[in-house]
Amino acid sequence: MQNPRRRRASASASARAYSPSHLTGFFEIRDDDKNPLQKGSVGGGILLEAGCETCATLSSATLSSATLSSATLSSATLTEAALSSSTKNRAGRKIREIRINGVAVAEAETTKSVVERLVGDKPVSVATDFEVPVGCGFGASGAGALSTALALNDLFSLGRTLNELVFVAHLAEVENSTGLGDVVAEAYGGGGVVLRKEPGVVGGGRIEKIPHSREKVSYVIFGRKSTRSVLLEELEDGSANLRRRINEAGRAAMKELARVRQPSLENFMLVSRRFSLRCGVVSERCSDAIEAVAAEGKVASAAMLGDAVFLVGESEALKEFGEVRTSRIAESGAKVRRTGGQEVRRSGGQEVR
Repeated sequence: MQNPRRRRASASASARAYSPSHLTGFFEIRDDDKNPLQKGSVGGGILLEAGCETCATLSSATLSSATLSSATLSSATLTEAALSSSTKNRAGRKIREIRINGVAVAEAETTKSVVERLVGDKPVSVATDFEVPVGCGFGASGAGALSTALALNDLFSLGRTLNELVFVAHLAEVENSTGLGDVVAEAYGGGGVVLRKEPGVVGGGRIEKIPHSREKVSYVIFGRKSTRSVLLEELEDGSANLRRRINEAGRAAMKELARVRQPSLENFMLVSRRFSLRCGVVSERCSDAIEAVAAEGKVASAAMLGDAVFLVGESEALKEFGEVRTSRIAESGAKVRRTGGQEVRRSGGQEVR
């Protein structure tokens, strides 16, 4: 009899999953808890259809004999196992290949963390193609981690619920300082503004939505900005901590939106713009673009944490600052993609088509 704690890889040699990207308009850092699964941020953002797709592939030689222990991430001990695995020496583990936009990369620590927690040292290839720029405030690392988790879950028939996969992806982000709240939004959001009311994913991560249609979102990218460097940076004069300034502006933004009787996409953009101009993170180019859009009677904001400006709709003023790209607000969160375009979301261990 087959050991019930061991599952064979699926009959398919590859699996694909999609995640939307996440534009954060405002946020407050909440990372004081010792449990990384309860660390994160609160704030508001919108999901974009332009996101990423990850393809996880197993070699034919490995496929014929690949088995995988489920003990590491059993439902009963998920938190403890995930936390303990973070302290293990991973130097001896081998992941065959990770590719980002078609290029093999040696350093993709967030993706590596997801692969190692879910399938250990199995020689699986992970290729993620992004429709949005990486490192520019679009939650790309979270989207990559989440879509990788979904694809591996499908490829190896792990039977993990969406919640369990969110745990793994969120933990990878927190440990590698690449994000604090994008995974939760990208997994459960869609269809409007996503408000993260509590940090983390264990006993928290509560979200609310301001429903809205598939509005067009326009944006201009000015450059890359490291989330890790921003989260750890202090102002040069030492008189104030940048994290404190972000949190003060973030708390004010959450309170401001909460006071609105009927929150809307327009209210979200107004609050986001005020946060952008108060928090001390945005570049001069972002500030100039935000002010130029305001001069034509529209509302733009900076993508957090990145060097980019976005608005709902279109703007002639924004065109003066560079190439304008567009996407629609996503109607749903991350999902598995089947051959032929069929999509699957996992909820409570069940497949929902």
